[in-house]
Amino acid sequence: MSRLLESNRRSEVEIFATQGCFMKYGSIEYQYAAPIAQALVDDPDFRRWVLSKSVFAEFVDARILNKEIGRHRSNPTAEWWRFHFTEKCRCDGCSGKETDIFTIFESASGVRFALHFEIKQPKDKFKQDGIQSRGYPLRAQCWADKPPAKVLPHQRASTGIFFSEEKREEYEPHLQHFKTLITFEEIEREFPHLAVWHATLNGNAAAK
Repeated sequence: MSRLLESNRRSEVEIFATQGCFMKYGSIEYQYAAPIAQALVDDPDFRRWVLSKSVFAEFVDARILNKEIGRHRSNPTAEWWRFHFTEKCRCDGCSGKETDIFTIFESASGVRFALHFEIKQPKDKFKQDGIQSRGYPLRAQCWADKPPAKVLPHQRASTGIFFSEEKREEYEPHLQHFKTLITFEEIEREFPHLAVWHATLNGNAAAK
């Protein structure tokens, strides 16, 4: 990647941060999730890298359907990737649960597949009962078989998690439910222009 291109991409993400988007919901989770979701749309190299680590590695050049997700959802107040849930289905994957980053891609051959990502910011924990992590693959399959009204139809689905390497041992009992494992530290090494969460979190702490 050229220095100019990396600089331009860094600027795009930093602008996104300084516009106040990260503090829209006042959550640390959002400060990690927002730049990752934005990069899946804006950064083809990052998108291919993420897909290469998933069960859909054969479709690394698939296009992301963020605009289609947004139009189908018909909710102008919600980002295309966030707040995807349903209470009309009462299965163990859907009832009382939501997907942190929900994405759908379409391959050149027309295969549509979804990735349900959990975002576990470094200070977060899984509940001991394991209900949250177990729900991800159940929900992914449920929505692929019969998508809720606000979810764009797709044929296949899988799960993934973004988390801190420092938490790997603690999260180990839950990681089996996520087919794609990506750490924030990996992103910081491979795509440093995307890792704006450190600057944002430090800035928020200094402002208090």
